[in-house]
Amino acid sequence: MRRKERTISIALVIAGAILGSILGEVLGAYYPFMRAGLHFGIPDFTLQLGFMELRLGFTLNMNLGTAGLALLFLFFSTLI
Repeated sequence: MRRKERTISIALVIAGAILGSILGEVLGAYYPFMRAGLHFGIPDFTLQLGFMELRLGFTLNMNLGTAGLALLFLFFSTLI
């Protein structure tokens, strides 16, 4: 896979995850199972220095729409 194709594939998967997240939240008002999902990550880590405070952490929230559209865009990116 060339670099341009890989970049397009990654962009499509990220776009699918974002659109799926929005779709899951919108449809979650009508279908509660669409809001259920996985929430995992690394808790906040705080580094306090005398002159500044640095806080790092990572959280990933996935619902059914996020996973579905990300997989769909991944499938379509393999066709390109």
